[in-house]
Amino acid sequence: MAVSKLTCKLFKLTGITSLADVEKNILNKSYAEALKISKKDTKQAETLSDDEKNFYYKWEDSSELNEIELTEANEESDQNIAQFMFATANIEYTKKRKKNSIGQFLPKADRINDTQVMTYFFCMNDSVYVIICTSNEFHVERVKKLIGTNYIAKQDYTYDIQSDLFNWLFFKFTQNKGSLADGLKLMNISGFIGNIGDEQNIFKGTSDQTSELIITKAFISNGETLKTITARLKNKDIDIVFTVDDKSNTQIYTNQSAVLKLLEFQDNNTFFIIYLYSKLIPELKSLYNDASTQFLSEEKKQFSEKIGLEVIESIIKQNLITLEDISVLFESSKKNTAS
Repeated sequence: MAVSKLTCKLFKLTGITSLADVEKNILNKSYAEALKISKKDTKQAETLSDDEKNFYYKWEDSSELNEIELTEANEESDQNIAQFMFATANIEYTKKRKKNSIGQFLPKADRINDTQVMTYFFCMNDSVYVIICTSNEFHVERVKKLIGTNYIAKQDYTYDIQSDLFNWLFFKFTQNKGSLADGLKLMNISGFIGNIGDEQNIFKGTSDQTSELIITKAFISNGETLKTITARLKNKDIDIVFTVDDKSNTQIYTNQSAVLKLLEFQDNNTFFIIYLYSKLIPELKSLYNDASTQFLSEEKKQFSEKIGLEVIESIIKQNLITLEDISVLFESSKKNTAS
């Protein structure tokens, strides 16, 4: 069965200025991860060959430089063409069982697993980024070692997404029928993750009618922090369902997404990934930047009040609360505030 979800981790590269640099300095590398050996096994380990004492990470099936034509540039990206390449990271790693019943190391073939991790490199505004496609954090770290941790930027804010951008998307979906720009529509919001009070208190909502749920409206109207959103976006090129967090790490639901333009290559997954990062995420950030002044000064408060009243109305109806009950609560709240 085809993969239904692609998990993508985004990192900016430092010391790499082009895809030619990627070919020259990264894709010709390999990495050896040493077998962890306890003190009691030191003598036995001396009999192992270097190959048996190491797990190897290597690149396979690297592509040539490819291009995807984008519909138009925007403030976050002045590019009309997305340049990218991809390669498969072949990763060896240990199984839990490393020894036989008498305490001897098993032959390497019997104590290793191997996995392949698709890895994409793309250019954006004179910078080069890497997308590591795996949900396994250990494999992410292994691929970073293969790339070279010295090439992974420690900090980059280019792709950071503000929590208020997620609030703005809820606002546009419910108040503007999802219209974000000419030709770009937010078709649905089907989930979110946020924090209540602090980073330890995490709240998650998942539903095809997420934006209509009272619990969602209560969360947003109370001013809580959104960290992740699941959305469906559509333009003339693509119809895509994806989850994105505040660092632009994503999950792409490939079986719910579709390519609407004619491709020169028959690889929808590659198109989903490169188009999302080269076009859609920068465009969302650009649209929000243009709208943020009005949204933060006027629309956000009005939207919060509106959905807050909807929450209150729902609670009143659900619990048969009377006007007298509310008056008592209101007077009590006024006294507490005054004191």
